[in-house]
Amino acid sequence: MDAAIPSHPFRQAPHATLIGFFLGSGDRGEVRKVAAVVCLWSFAAGIFLAVGMALSTHWVALAMVPPAARPLFPAAWLVALLFQPINALAFATDGIHWGSGDFRYLRNAMLGASALGALAVLMLDTGQPQALVWLWMITGGWITLRALFGVLRIWPGVGQSPLALAIHRPSCRQDD
Repeated sequence: MDAAIPSHPFRQAPHATLIGFFLGSGDRGEVRKVAAVVCLWSFAAGIFLAVGMALSTHWVALAMVPPAARPLFPAAWLVALLFQPINALAFATDGIHWGSGDFRYLRNAMLGASALGALAVLMLDTGQPQALVWLWMITGGWITLRALFGVLRIWPGVGQSPLALAIHRPSCRQDD
């Protein structure tokens, strides 16, 4: 156990632990199976959450949204709920990369996606009536980039991915 960050929440995530275990044992095939199951279940959980959000729109608006803001709420809520499966996938890949110790890639992907997202927010015309919807669209684009970077590091394993499978290439040498 790494004494530097013993209580970090990601170190206790079950999928990160499984990823670390199978990487440590040299079984990259199992690592990728765990990653696939985690991504599938996370995406499914995001769909479940989106359905729950859709079904609770009215009640959430009544309980949490000031009356003056209620006309703006449904469209922004709809955009937020549509991105929930991708959001869940992004957080799943974060945990997978934490478990594999791929911190540098995760940092760089997060900084790249965040820089693009910040630029989009700076360009947003906050005076337009649908600014809140566009803010959630930008947030959705940001999380989509994070998920895309996370998935591409696993499948096919861009760069020096710890999750990339070693590819067996037959020798070109012919024995006489």
